[in-house]
Amino acid sequence: MRFGVKPERPSFPSRAKLRLNESTYKVPSDTEESSGEEFEEAVVESSDSEDSFFYASESEIPTKGRRIHGPPKSTSEQRELTEAMASIKLHSTHSDPLTEWVKQNQKEAFEIAQARIRRSQTAMTNLYLTAAKITQTSMEVTLKEQELRIASEVQARQRAREEEEKREQSRWEARNKAIWDQVDKVAATVEARLEAERKAVEFEKQKQEAEKRKIEEERRKREDAERERREKAEAEKRRIAEEKEQEKERAKEEERRRQEAEERERKEVEERKRREKEELSKVDTERRQAGITTPSEDWDRALEITTNVKHGHLKRVKEDSIQRRQWSAIRRGVTLRIGQLTDDNAEITRISNQIFDTIRALDPSSDLYPAALSALAKAIILQAETEVTAKLDTAGPLAAVVINLFNLPGFEEVLWAKMVTRGGGWIIGNYVMKRQGQNDKEFRKLAGYREDETQVDRQTRIGGIVSLYFAICTSPRAVSMLPTPFWPTKIWSFLTRILGEPRLSKQSLAPYVMYSCLEVAAPTGLTMFGKQWLKLLIAIGQ
Repeated sequence: MRFGVKPERPSFPSRAKLRLNESTYKVPSDTEESSGEEFEEAVVESSDSEDSFFYASESEIPTKGRRIHGPPKSTSEQRELTEAMASIKLHSTHSDPLTEWVKQNQKEAFEIAQARIRRSQTAMTNLYLTAAKITQTSMEVTLKEQELRIASEVQARQRAREEEEKREQSRWEARNKAIWDQVDKVAATVEARLEAERKAVEFEKQKQEAEKRKIEEERRKREDAERERREKAEAEKRRIAEEKEQEKERAKEEERRRQEAEERERKEVEERKRREKEELSKVDTERRQAGITTPSEDWDRALEITTNVKHGHLKRVKEDSIQRRQWSAIRRGVTLRIGQLTDDNAEITRISNQIFDTIRALDPSSDLYPAALSALAKAIILQAETEVTAKLDTAGPLAAVVINLFNLPGFEEVLWAKMVTRGGGWIIGNYVMKRQGQNDKEFRKLAGYREDETQVDRQTRIGGIVSLYFAICTSPRAVSMLPTPFWPTKIWSFLTRILGEPRLSKQSLAPYVMYSCLEVAAPTGLTMFGKQWLKLLIAIGQ
């Protein structure tokens, strides 16, 4: 770095030349002027190069040119040389004031330069601080202006947002009010509907409770009737317990006489049939064309239907585990519903629909359908054997259920065949004869006898079947033509067949079953047949 110093006194070359001329060590010579000029040039070159008072190298030091060996030096030359040597010697051992002055001058210049630099730095620092303070003041003013502008803008936006919030609040309140109005309206509608449903449920519950109480009352009545019947039956059993052995003996004797009479009658019948066959061939043809059948034809047809169901469809169902479980479930459900039957139109319709839906859901072409019909028919007949015999009024509701179930395809034939076989052929007025190769057990079962069954129990059971059969034939609930096996004209056929068959009319069971028929169907017979009905009753009485 160079430090410039403003000259306040004569320049260094002038002062150096002055001192050189005044030096006490100088030897005067003729070449004084030339030597002074060379020294001045050297000093000027030194002062112009990097402000140094020293030569850069020894080659820059000005020297006097040596003389070339030649002629002998003169006295002046020798003196000059001697002085030069003496000057050199003095210079080497003496402190030169010029050098000291130069050093002092450099030091002073350095100090002056440092002082100037310090003053310049201080000025620069003060200037910088002043500029910084001015800048800070300007920035503070600018920041305050920005803060004021931002504050005003924030307030404006705040006011705008508050206005927007007020508008949104108004819209929200209006929307909320509309929604709540709608909610209130819907809630009122729902409450009204729920109230209606609650009332309907309460009404249905009350109705069910009334039905339940009614069913319970009917069940209690049935239980009372059943208990009374059991008590009467037990009393009857106790009464006839003493006569049982005698009755068995009488039964055996009667059976023997009956078999003998049957054998004689069979031969007579065969002979009579042989004669009648020729006489009535034309009548039979006309009868068949009119759809009128004989007791034996009805019996054979009933046996055929029963055998086909029992040894065909039902057997195959019982061999299949899946169908057997389904059949058992249907049988239990049907028996339960038939047992719940009361003399109430709504109850009759409900039970009929439940049984109809259960069986109609089956495939009519499968074995399970006829088996289910057989189970239904058996449940109805068992109900007649127990309930109808105890209380005749129960025949009407049971007959109504049967008529409702005639819509099931094939049910009328299965029920009719089951009634004929379980009743020993009495409802068709047929006398069951023992066939060739048939043992006594099979024959007695086919004729309507049951094991360990007394004569009274047999009469009661078959009388219940007859009562149900003619309750169906004469039921006022029938709204359309009944199936052929249940036509009302079967009343006339039943009574005339029994009267026309001595082997039936002579049995002790004949008056009982005819009484069961007349007890149910007498008014209908009078309406249908008029005076002929009275004549028939007279014949029965005789």
